[in-house]
Amino acid sequence: MTVRVSTLKGLGAGRYYVEKLPRYYLDAHEPRGRWVGNGALELGLAGELDDDDFLTIMDGRDPTRPNRNLGREFGDTSVRGFDVTCSAPKSVSVLFALGDDDVRQRVLESHDRAVEAMVDWVERHAHTRYRMGGEVAIVDARGMVAALFRQHTSRALDPQIHTHVVIPNRVKSPDGRWLALDARLIKRDQRTLSALYHAGLRAELTQHLGVRWRTPENGIAEMADVPDVVLTEYSSRTDDIHRRIDAKLDRFVGTMDRDPTPRERWQLEREAVLDTRPGKEPKVNAAV
Repeated sequence: MTVRVSTLKGLGAGRYYVEKLPRYYLDAHEPRGRWVGNGALELGLAGELDDDDFLTIMDGRDPTRPNRNLGREFGDTSVRGFDVTCSAPKSVSVLFALGDDDVRQRVLESHDRAVEAMVDWVERHAHTRYRMGGEVAIVDARGMVAALFRQHTSRALDPQIHTHVVIPNRVKSPDGRWLALDARLIKRDQRTLSALYHAGLRAELTQHLGVRWRTPENGIAEMADVPDVVLTEYSSRTDDIHRRIDAKLDRFVGTMDRDPTPRERWQLEREAVLDTRPGKEPKVNAAV
């Protein structure tokens, strides 16, 4: 899968995306985040993301009236939201990196539309839970908020188009209240989310750039006309880092019996980058 869901917990869960994330990629002129979702529109959130509004809603408060909580007040360890990260196949990122301005723009637009289609699917199937007549009822939500943070490089600074879809843990219920998202939809159906994103991306790139594809494996396909040697050249260290991060995350969860906070995850990722950094070549003294 190249769509992965992480749980965001605790105080300051949203700060990583407006403070750490831009610097994490060396301020590489990455775009500002932007809002999507009917719930965002209902809260007056549209277009380019404002950092304060984002942090306010991640804290469970109404950005238009910051003193008003959206539903029950969060505790220090409450789940504040979810990060659904969508990563393009390596060949698509290489096409973006090596293409001219028109190709690069079409690749980004195709990626954005595929991400938005996946988010729309999540919103149309999102639900929440509350008590009715003494029983817990599962009901369809009527609005979801999502913030999209698109990035163009990997942790190893290889070309890697990916978007962090941050979904605050508040959805509009049929009775007008703001309640917690029933996260089983996104936590258990990550394969579905991945398949939706990749199918949409393939359709968009075929329509707009005439891209041909290899046979999909587990719903994911590389472009047919990009040689394996090129993919290897641009992904070898990235793969090492991903394996190192996965090992660190598994060890953290096994030891702490919980997911890492965004700050802890960022620290683990930085450690993985340093752990896999190639050593310097030894100096050779030239003979005189």
